[in-house]
Amino acid sequence: MRTILIGDIHGCDSALQSLLEKVGAGRQDTLVLLGDLFDRGPDSWEVFRTVRELAEDFGERFVLLRGNHEDYLLAEKLSFSDKMVWNRVGRQATVRSFKAHHARMEDAIPWLREHCRLWWKDTAFQAVHAAVRKTPVEENDPQTLLHDHETVQTNVYAGPLTVVGHIALDYPVWFPGGKQKTQPLQPGEWHVLPECGVICIDTGCGKGGRLTAMIVEEGRFRLESVDEHGERRSSRF
Repeated sequence: MRTILIGDIHGCDSALQSLLEKVGAGRQDTLVLLGDLFDRGPDSWEVFRTVRELAEDFGERFVLLRGNHEDYLLAEKLSFSDKMVWNRVGRQATVRSFKAHHARMEDAIPWLREHCRLWWKDTAFQAVHAAVRKTPVEENDPQTLLHDHETVQTNVYAGPLTVVGHIALDYPVWFPGGKQKTQPLQPGEWHVLPECGVICIDTGCGKGGRLTAMIVEEGRFRLESVDEHGERRSSRF
């Protein structure tokens, strides 16, 4: 039985559809979306439609993590600075996409509130959108789980293996923690699943990069990717 984790989609429905087909995602798998479904890319409404269909198809094997972009949308009240940040990182693309389908992005709020969670645990690893600082994962505050950049970038976390998105990288990277040397991870190759540190699989979809999936099976994993238009011509970064 496989677990398939997918990084930040950011309004790129063609990439999502293509990646799901490439990895052969099926109902026997557990599907974990790491958050940031919307903004930047042109098709946030289509992504929302696709993700709702996935939730129905996978049932209890569907997991949607709350990302910082969902956090902006779901917040009861945003500060002026948060509004400025949200506009800078692609809010208007979502407004346009929903409007083109005679809808408002706020229409997504009830469904997202019902389905989003802050973290998810498996027996061998855990997943959050942005970062963890403490063990167990539930002791971390939402700001860390949803918005933190520093913990991963400084490569200090050496707790139980955590898969994240949030930080757009040129390629997936394992941050082993304790400021040990980081390890770039190329798609298509099988790796032994580490016991600790952070694997970041956000590869810049919606910013000219790629959408990446991490397929975990029997103590090992591999990565697959497509570009943000859904093209698979090369799986290498």
